[in-house]
Amino acid sequence: MQPSHPYPLLPESSSIYGVRLETVAYLSYALARTHNNQKPVVSPVFTMYEGGNAYILMQSVIRPEQSRENTRPNFFGSTMVSLLLIKTGALLDAVNNANLDPLVHISAVLKTAAGTESSVFSTQVQQASFLDRLFLPQLADRVEIRSTSQPMTLVFERQLRVGDVLTKEMLMILFVLAGALVLMPMVLIRHFKALERAEVEHQRSAYLATHDVLTQLPNRYLFAERFAQAFSDWEAKGIPFAVLLIDLDHFKEINDKYGHEVGDQVLRAVAHRMLQATRSCDTVARYGGDEFVMLISKLSDPESAESQALRVFDTIAQTVVTSAGELSVSCSVGVSLCPIHGQNLDTLLKAADQAMYGVKQLGRRGVGMT
Repeated sequence: MQPSHPYPLLPESSSIYGVRLETVAYLSYALARTHNNQKPVVSPVFTMYEGGNAYILMQSVIRPEQSRENTRPNFFGSTMVSLLLIKTGALLDAVNNANLDPLVHISAVLKTAAGTESSVFSTQVQQASFLDRLFLPQLADRVEIRSTSQPMTLVFERQLRVGDVLTKEMLMILFVLAGALVLMPMVLIRHFKALERAEVEHQRSAYLATHDVLTQLPNRYLFAERFAQAFSDWEAKGIPFAVLLIDLDHFKEINDKYGHEVGDQVLRAVAHRMLQATRSCDTVARYGGDEFVMLISKLSDPESAESQALRVFDTIAQTVVTSAGELSVSCSVGVSLCPIHGQNLDTLLKAADQAMYGVKQLGRRGVGMT
């Protein structure tokens, strides 16, 4: 192999002058493939004497037959091989200039005529951190360049990094989400507290609607509901019950002499005593002023209603300790029975009132039944 020009003028290149191409290992197979082949053939990638890597693209060329008149002698024949040297460094420079993302690693592999693969170039990228490689994926893609002369495979690799994920837009979204995560529990807590307050207020309102504020006893509305339930039990099971009407004797005199504050103390004490003297299934209610009403349910016989009334009378007829000292208290009790004296609340209350009026006429301090 003789150079047609003095390039390269390097001492190292003198050893290749006169070398036959077919004796070069990495060119021999490709050169043999060029004979009787109209398509270009590529050699493997090799290292040049002057430095760097390259590969050679070979093409068999046949000169057309021409008239030999007035032509020079043809010492080399009509068949020649044209060679195109392609430096991989030039390809790498072109790829680096065209690559818009310096973090993308690009490598190229050349498939030679011998069926082997040669690495053409590989770009250099900054090594990703350990945390990036541990928690974030690596994206990869392969592109096959199906060129007849230079079949090549390009491999693109990109390791995702924290900076790719935590962009300004993503940080803003995360900030909004973090704010929502902080505010949402506060809003929910405030909402549930409002519900709890509403529930407590509802229960308080319901209690005030059905109970007397001073004595905390059921009022006449709740007493009417308890009466309806007792009357329903009597209709279904035939269980009798009694209604007691209780009026404190001379209570107006206590208010007039000692004041309403002392009178309220007496009413609260009497209410507490009546609750102690009754069963849990019975109902004691304040009907107004110094007048109380009691529902005695599940009576075994009429006499048990009168004995219950006497126990209530004895409980009330005791001195009450007030801010004005100990005061004597007594009451008059009227008793009516269902169904003997009536089968509705108004009728039974009137019967109990008549019985109590009879006790008042006899001098108060007693229990009466119609």
